[in-house]
Amino acid sequence: MSNRSEPIAPTEADIERLAAQLRLPIAAESRAAVAQHLGGLLAAARLVDEFVLPETVEPAPPAAS
Repeated sequence: MSNRSEPIAPTEADIERLAAQLRLPIAAESRAAVAQHLGGLLAAARLVDEFVLPETVEPAPPAAS
């Protein structure tokens, strides 16, 4: 497992591999931008994941269907 303090920096090769697994066509000239945006999204997700809620917080009730 990687150190959580290290920034997440997907590479163009990562994007190419993930796109192939998902059968998602991504143009070669767009891979750098996609990698940059994915890195930002992963960093934001890490902030949410690491946020510790106080003990007094209760989950919201399920939404009515």
